[in-house]
Amino acid sequence: MKLKQNLSYSVLAILFQCSNSNCKKLITETICLLSVILKPMIPWPTKNEILCNLPKCFKNFESTRIIIDCIEIPIMKPKSLSASIITYSNYKSTYTAKFMTCVTPAGIISFISQGYGGRASDKFIFENSNVIDLLEENDAIMADKGFLIDSLCAKKHVKLFRPPFLRGKQQLTQTEALLNKSIASARVHIERVNQRIKIFNIFSKFPSSLLSKIDEIFLIACAIVNLSVPILNNNKFMTK
Repeated sequence: MKLKQNLSYSVLAILFQCSNSNCKKLITETICLLSVILKPMIPWPTKNEILCNLPKCFKNFESTRIIIDCIEIPIMKPKSLSASIITYSNYKSTYTAKFMTCVTPAGIISFISQGYGGRASDKFIFENSNVIDLLEENDAIMADKGFLIDSLCAKKHVKLFRPPFLRGKQQLTQTEALLNKSIASARVHIERVNQRIKIFNIFSKFPSSLLSKIDEIFLIACAIVNLSVPILNNNKFMTK
């Protein structure tokens, strides 16, 4: 109830007939336990498992191992100046924590980064997550335009599927426009996954009292999303 509805400790204490301090203690202890128990629910599938569960919209991107994106969570303004600087997001114009989520083509969360301040760039989070070390040669990553990771991928011999840039042109060529459309229809699944994560109301304005547990709470939410109804129906997959 704390994670899904973000009810105050005072309300929860009344509902469960305990003191505020006891309520907070129980929640904190349970978060630690659940994060350990649910960690295996965020698996790293083999290449064969991914190929056997490939949606039709990935017909032209069969080498895709993960689709990556960053999700920003609004947080209460930190008390210290240094923390305020690190967590202020110019993109969101507020204080945020930022996570990178990696989703398989089938819509399963397969990797999550640790939390960073909203000031961190997508490239910085990707590089520091070391997720690229889990990929094999000729695997592919699908990303949006914010991930300027071309050199990192080339160094590891990993392909990068990303919408094309205009680069000074007035409009995309027909080939680029079609590629943009294909990538967008495939990437929409990670947006749907991120929306499921945001259903947890604790992420609407993350409380400062639980900020030290934000990594564990984010992991719990992602694990529950993986345990929920699949993002895609069976008829959306390619038949082998």
